[in-house]
Amino acid sequence: MDINIKISNGQVLRGFIRNPGGRTKAVIIMVHGLGEHIGRYSFLADIFMKNEIGFAGADLPGHGRSDGSRGYIRDYGLLYEMLDILQADCRKIFPGIPLFLYGHSLGGGIVLSYLLKKNPPVNGAIVTSPWLKLSDEPSPFKKKLAALAGKILPSVTIPNGIDPQDISNDSNVVKEYNDDPLNHDRISLSLATGAFRAAGGAIREAHLLTKPLLLMHGSDDRICSPEGSTEFAAASRKAELKIWKGGFHELHNDLNRSEVIDYVISWIMNRIS
Repeated sequence: MDINIKISNGQVLRGFIRNPGGRTKAVIIMVHGLGEHIGRYSFLADIFMKNEIGFAGADLPGHGRSDGSRGYIRDYGLLYEMLDILQADCRKIFPGIPLFLYGHSLGGGIVLSYLLKKNPPVNGAIVTSPWLKLSDEPSPFKKKLAALAGKILPSVTIPNGIDPQDISNDSNVVKEYNDDPLNHDRISLSLATGAFRAAGGAIREAHLLTKPLLLMHGSDDRICSPEGSTEFAAASRKAELKIWKGGFHELHNDLNRSEVIDYVISWIMNRIS
């Protein structure tokens, strides 16, 4: 079913919840990446449904069908609020069912930061290709400059620097991405600053993680560096790191996507058995 989430700044975030029915074994709350939208995960929701796993997610502010200027998120706390609301909705629909967070790219960074700041009552999390360190990481000076500019002009957006050729080693996925009118290539200075700040905080506080975490990254990711995931996992006793050799940024959309998705499903089932 389609859902509308109203957050405290008045914006409406649009998404969906998929319910497998009475035999639901687990539920996933998905957080998508920068410039894309939750509709790109419909196929993933279908696969989880066939494995009796529910699925929920919404377009981030300024993304997809949600309100807001494209790529503009002023307050990172609104993203945590969105996750609070999605959890509450899922607990009403799926009472007593194990709940897992799943974040990709920017969404992966959001999930890690949320776990560390809020310690929500979830059973675990899956994070793929998180924004912890970029493959082309700006210098500390550039980050400080962007943060200063973001305070003065938070809504100003710039190109996000993502080359669609780098998202997947499947050319069909790249074409679909380019042809999708709901995707965009913008990021506001305020969102960039929030993401960099959250990434740095997550790496520093990785040792405080209390929930089981499956952390996966492609060795050939040219958007978010696998070094960030490796560094996080080395500092956390709760993180299981899986590096996929030859993998690009969107592991769930790579040529070996079936193997990747099966790995995620097995990990979830092992957590609830």
